Amino acid sequence: WAFRPLVYGLCFLHAVVLERRKYGKIGWNVSYDFNESDFNISRRLLALYLTKAHENGDEMIPWGSLKYLIGDAMYGGRVSDD
Repeated sequence: WAFRPLVYGLCFLHAVVLERRKYGKIGWNVSYDFNESDFNISRRLLALYLTKAHENGDEMIPWGSLKYLIGDAMYGGRVSDD
């Protein structure tokens, strides 16, 4: 029920991150190596967490966990403030 819209959002995030690489220093201050493995593992995490939430009968999507794992760890873990 929620997987397809969330994958769409993940695809949009991944596309924006990859597109910003084309602009060099204007897009990112450092050249980051984002690739398909970032998207694939994030999609698998999304499926895993939604499956577990459904199996446990949770009515809420675990937004905090997904935001941290995908946004901060998978994609944000490569970004530095230097």
